[in-house]
Amino acid sequence: MRRKKTLPELLADVKIAINKIDFWVSRIDSRVKNLERLSLSNVGRFPYLSREYIKEADMNKNIISRLIQLKIILEILEIRLETVLILGEVRGYLAPVVEAVKVLKKEIGSSIEFSPIIDEILDSLIPIETTETPFIQNISEEANKILSESESIAKQEINKKYKVSEASI
Repeated sequence: MRRKKTLPELLADVKIAINKIDFWVSRIDSRVKNLERLSLSNVGRFPYLSREYIKEADMNKNIISRLIQLKIILEILEIRLETVLILGEVRGYLAPVVEAVKVLKKEIGSSIEFSPIIDEILDSLIPIETTETPFIQNISEEANKILSESESIAKQEINKKYKVSEASI
């Protein structure tokens, strides 16, 4: 049986996950650039292959968008964990962010690289969340608000940093 993580350990896990997401985004972004370059070089000779490269590049851009959204939600979680560490017990403060992470994890699907990290964070947070949180009906509303805000911030960051077209997001 795993021992229960402390809040500082959980905070460190969240920071590590954010750094890993940055690494994955940069790796996928370089793959997208390579696919776009290959597509342009094969337009005349192999048009079907060129279209397939573009399709894969668009799928990777969508993955980048979701990863950036997950990174933003984890940053919100990091801030809330730091607040709980400083102030002590804050009832219901982590529950909406945990719910948002769960929803986004379902949307992204499972990945060998980042699913174990997110699952470990969620497994550590759920006992904290259930002991701190009495039943609150507004959790899903606040989680949806966090998801929509993170999605709009992710779109802004992608447009600014990665020059991804709106059609692929």
